[in-house]
Amino acid sequence: MISQKTFIQFLHGDEDATAQVYEEYRNLAYFVIATYVSNQDDCNDILSNTFLKLLQNRESVKEAKNLKQFICTIAKNEAINFIKSDSRLIKSDLIDEMYGDNDKNNDVLNILEPILSNKEVIVVYYKVIFEMTWDEITRETGIPSSSARLIFKQAKAKLKKELRYVV
Repeated sequence: MISQKTFIQFLHGDEDATAQVYEEYRNLAYFVIATYVSNQDDCNDILSNTFLKLLQNRESVKEAKNLKQFICTIAKNEAINFIKSDSRLIKSDLIDEMYGDNDKNNDVLNILEPILSNKEVIVVYYKVIFEMTWDEITRETGIPSSSARLIFKQAKAKLKKELRYVV
């Protein structure tokens, strides 16, 4: 934890105090981010954004004892926002461009999209249509292998339930 003096200097924009805050809390912020995002480069980008947002909103922190929680909250929110806007996950319109409207793979998408979430569609598509391994799916999407397996399992359960009513 930083001292009250360093905290006050940080609030007033002192560069040395800002560097101390960064050194004190960067590993913790990185850990929070890494619980949501697996790619190291993405984590580093989000870490930078976290501290930029901290600098932009430093006056919101009223006491030194609240700084740690404030940084963790920013890190968590930035990681979640990254996941929500992660453009590395293939959207169905991109798949339409790749395979065209009449392709049989597009028919699969038309069945999956109303039933599954975007991530579930992507994991199922990579696993079933492209026959990718879990490691290949992880490299392509940034979704950890264990998470991809869980997403696939949940998608299968949803499809079984949904298709039971159709048959």
